Amino acid sequence: MRKFVLYCLSLFVIVSLSGCGNKDVFSSEYTFDSAQIRMPNGDLIEGEVDKWAHDSDNDNIRVTFKNGKSYYTSSSNVVLYNK
Repeated sequence: MRKFVLYCLSLFVIVSLSGCGNKDVFSSEYTFDSAQIRMPNGDLIEGEVDKWAHDSDNDNIRVTFKNGKSYYTSSSNVVLYNK
């Protein structure tokens, strides 16, 4: 019985850790290929998303574009979408 429980737990961990998206939020995959970020001066920055992360402690998002630039801002300033 102990081996069965360990097997099930191992299987659960492997399935939980194997993802095919660019961000894991509460064990659900959300994949976006584009983002639009509003800067404080009103400019819009748009690009292809490499990865993104949502802070669990607050309402901020870090978006890293495929060109290597990374932006950290409030989620109210970011739109993540798929073309």
